[in-house]
This record gives sequence, C-alpha cells and structure tokens, in this order.
Amino acid sequence: MLVVCCSSMEKNIKYPSGPTSILPAKILRKFLHDPINTFNNIAKKYGDISHFKLARQDVYLINNPDYIEQVLIYDHHNFKKGKRLQTAKRFLGEGLVTSEGELHDSQKRVIHPFFLPKKISSYGSIMSKYSVDVSRQWIDGSIIDIHKEMIDLTFAIICKSMMNYDMDTKEAEQFTKAFSITKEYSKRLQHPIGHVLDSIPILPKVAQSRKAGQTLENIVYNLISDRKKMIQDQDISDVNNLKSDNTDLLTKLLLTQKANETTNLENQSKNNQKNNNIKNQDTSYSALPDKQIRDHLITMLIAGHETTANALTWTFYLISQHPEIEKKITQEIESILQNQKDEDKSGTTDNQKSKKSITVKDLPKLKYTEKVLRESMRLYPPVWSIGRIVKEDYDLGDYTIPKDSAIFMSQYVMHRDSRFYEDPELFNPDRWTDEFKRHLPRFAYFPFGGGLRGCIGEPFAWQEGILIISNIMMSWTMKLVPNQRIKLDPGITLNPKKGIKMELHSRVK
Repeated sequence: MLVVCCSSMEKNIKYPSGPTSILPAKILRKFLHDPINTFNNIAKKYGDISHFKLARQDVYLINNPDYIEQVLIYDHHNFKKGKRLQTAKRFLGEGLVTSEGELHDSQKRVIHPFFLPKKISSYGSIMSKYSVDVSRQWIDGSIIDIHKEMIDLTFAIICKSMMNYDMDTKEAEQFTKAFSITKEYSKRLQHPIGHVLDSIPILPKVAQSRKAGQTLENIVYNLISDRKKMIQDQDISDVNNLKSDNTDLLTKLLLTQKANETTNLENQSKNNQKNNNIKNQDTSYSALPDKQIRDHLITMLIAGHETTANALTWTFYLISQHPEIEKKITQEIESILQNQKDEDKSGTTDNQKSKKSITVKDLPKLKYTEKVLRESMRLYPPVWSIGRIVKEDYDLGDYTIPKDSAIFMSQYVMHRDSRFYEDPELFNPDRWTDEFKRHLPRFAYFPFGGGLRGCIGEPFAWQEGILIISNIMMSWTMKLVPNQRIKLDPGITLNPKKGIKMELHSRVK
C-alpha cells in the first residue's frame, strides 16, 4: 500500500508502506522501549524500505544491502550523522566518531597511520600479554561477570596500544564506572523529555551525569598533562619523532602540537624582528588545542574498547551454549600450542607449556576461531544500527526521501535476514566458507558499519578479538550461571543488560 501526503505546506510525497497509528506517540513508545524488535518487525512486514513517524520525525528503515551501499558509499555526501551520534558529542566531543566534513577528514589523516596493518600487528604482543595476564588472575570455580572482565581488558589494551599507558586499577575502574553512567544517561537524552530534564542540574540523574563527565575529563586531561611533562623532561620534541614507528598516538599528537607551535613561533619571531619587538612570546602548546587532543583520546578510549568488549562478551556467551563449537576451538588452539612445543628445540615442560600464548604469527592458523567471532558478530553486532539525516531530497528505489528525514539501517535486522542466511537464528560458524562470503552482498554483513565513515579500528578489533578468545580459552572454559535473564541493552552499541555471569573452570590441571 502506498501513502500519498499532500498539504498546503509541502509538496506531494509518495511514502512507502509502514506502521501507522492514530496515537501520535505509540510507535515512539515502542521504539524507546524495544528498538530492536520494533525495527525487526517493521522490516519483516514491510520489506526493503518502509516509512513511519517517530513523534514528528519522518523515518525510513532501509533493509536492502544494495540500498545501504548506496547510502553509505556512493551518496554518502548527501547525509549527516543521526541524532544519536549528535547526542554523543556531549561526551565524545568532535572526535573521529562524531565529527563531519573537513574536520573528520583531517582527524582521520592523523589517526590512520596507527591502524595500518604493520602497526596493528605491533599491538599483538600487548593483546596477547594482557589476555594471558587477566586469565592468570582468575580462580578455578569462581564466578565472574564476563562483560565487566572484557570491558576492563579491552580498556587496558587500548590505553597501552594508543597511549603507551598502563592505567592503574583504581583509575581504570573510575573511568569505566564514569563511562557506564554517561552511556546510560545518553540513552535518556534520546527521549524527547530527556533534553528538557537535562537543563535542571539539581536532578539526581543530571547531577550524576555531570560528575561522571567531569571524571572522564580529569582522567584524559591528566594523561595529556603527564605526557607533555615527559616530552619536556626527556627532550623528545624533535619533529623526526613524528615519523617513528614506535611513537604512540598521544605522543604523536603532542609532538605535532609542539612542532606546529614551534613553526608558528618562528614565523612570528621573523615578523617581530622586523618590528624590533620580540618580547613576551607565547610558548604554549596552542597550535593544536588540548580540547582537540582530548576529543581524539576520549574517542579512542571509548570507541576503542567498548565495541570489542561487547563482541567478546556475546562470543563467550554463545560458546558456553555450544560445547561442540567450544571443542573445535580448543582443538585448534591445542594444535598451535603443540606446534610451538615441537618447534622449541630445547624442549618444553608442562609447566612451560602453560605459560605459552597465542600470538600474531598464529593468526593464520586460527581460521575456526575467526569464524566463531564472525558468526557471533552476525547475531550480536557490536553496533546494531546506523542513522543518517538526509541533507537534500534523495531518490532511493521507487521513492524520494525528503530533506531532513531520518534513515536507519540495522545490522541486527540485516544479519538475521533469511534471504541471505539459512536458519538465521542459528549460531553456525561453519556457514562462513570462502564461497559463502564471496556470494554474500557487501552490506548483508557489516558489524562495524561501512563506507568512508566505517570504523577505522575494525582490523584492530578483529585481531584483538581472535587473540583474546584463543588466549583465554587456552586456559579456561566458561559455564553460564543458570537462572539468568540474558537481555539486550541496545544503546549506540549492543550491551548485555546487567552483564553475563560465568563460572570458570580451568583447563590447566
């Protein structure tokens, strides 16, 4: 059924089919209460493209991989980020995830070298070591919240990889707690009344959010301040350090800041000398504001750990439900460890074997583990939907989407589409054969988004995920604690509501 709208204030618009209600807020309430099932039900009923209203906002749900490719790649210039990411600027600032246009492009040029293949491989030793260290702290028979453990682990890895910083336990705990509060509050801001309540600072939730945001600010600015002092004390401000493969992101940003500031001072000095005025020179790091460095860092810290932690949490959850899949993974890991032992000319004792780890050089052998992670992110994609706002009227399929309309594309919905996946609700890593991947439409599987605004850290996350899974499963099996209600908590990313509790059982006896 087609719906045609006409009024004196707008031109004729041919809308695709979609849910309607005489109660203006009914669909909005459904969406706020359960956005995933709302999208899923709409897509199943109305097909590739549907239209509905969320309050006064025209919304189009796109459920066709070719249309998604058109929006995210070929016509990306006609869209800006959706309201959820606009809201995220509240705590992310103008970082790589939230910025747009030339600012985004310039930021990407700075950060991109840290996500090239060779650089990502260099992070492998950190990923393996931290995974093994965490697993050694666990106790046989104890119960853990695997989501919290993965949040802490991936946060420590991103701190060390991007900033060469070992964040102490107390500081890391403060950061993750503050981030959790901020993230939960950002969901509140999605509700129309949330912005109204946000203007009343004495309300408990608002005050708590402000305090958490300040905690994040303090931690990040302290990192910047400490590294500046180290650069000054060690006299490593040589611009040549910018090209060093060993330079971490934070140091590079500060060296860039220092180099730009030095160049500005030299130019200013030349001009001042002409005027015989060389007093009171400003020697601050003003060429690249600390605020911009802060936005880079907080984006890396948050986006660089939460998505991977969620993916790993759901992966361990699914593995715990499928012992036959767990057995295949452990056989693959044990085969690698046995090869390590055979290659050790001096011989390896059982005690030494328990201290082995899976490293980057073992990644090509972890084909089944990679399939497990891939299938897990099909069922529980770290980012479950993408939103865009249309800048100018846009033709898609048989319809013209008006300017200022919202477009949603849901990985969660697309990844469970029976047109592309046989038995889509089934956890089946074996479906990911080379032939299957070749014939799968490009945007029938996009757990990290796609196009020019796709996740720059996707290769980092793949490597990290596989190494963490293999190094933890090398020593541990996990059993889901019974009588839990495992529930999705879809914010910007797909969290498990209230975590997932697992009972640990050691493989090393």
